[in-house]
Amino acid sequence: MKVAIYARVSTTGQELDHQIMACRKLAEAKDLEVGEVYQDIGSGVKFTRPQFQRMLHRLRSRDYDGVIAFKLDRLGRRAGDLSLLLEELENRGIRIFTVYDNWDTGTPIGRAMRAVSVAFAELERENISETTKQRLESLKASGKKLGRKPVPANKVRKVLGLKAGGRSYREIKAETGLSIGTITNIIKSKLESEKDD
Repeated sequence: MKVAIYARVSTTGQELDHQIMACRKLAEAKDLEVGEVYQDIGSGVKFTRPQFQRMLHRLRSRDYDGVIAFKLDRLGRRAGDLSLLLEELENRGIRIFTVYDNWDTGTPIGRAMRAVSVAFAELERENISETTKQRLESLKASGKKLGRKPVPANKVRKVLGLKAGGRSYREIKAETGLSIGTITNIIKSKLESEKDD
């Protein structure tokens, strides 16, 4: 069985070497052939993990039969995202091994642990959804307006003027600071109002 190794640390001051070494030892103990080692440094919601994305592409292409990580949270921090990833990889027949958590999704215990993680992720999603719903109802009851703030009239005029002058959506975005979606809605709304007239 050919596997990829994935290692990640949050800051440049931390070491990846001990994670990789531990993953290689696990591969040796399980008689797994190691392909490429993928390494990322960074954390947070906006961090896209470029090497992880490369590895995921190779896994989806079935270049590897499995992936080894030092801990499960190296593959994903949020329970919901991790659950979806595990489900996708399992459906593709990709095995997941971890050193610290002692996971192997090719074993009955590993599959059971994966099922438990999915259950907790679903529970977390439901709780978040219910909390959001209650907050919105509370805001509505207190008389607060929900949804996006309307675009100021002067910006609407500017968008329409720039469009009439032959400017592209990207140019309008650069000049007004509005998103392409908002610009599209303004122009669409104007065209619809002209149809009705």
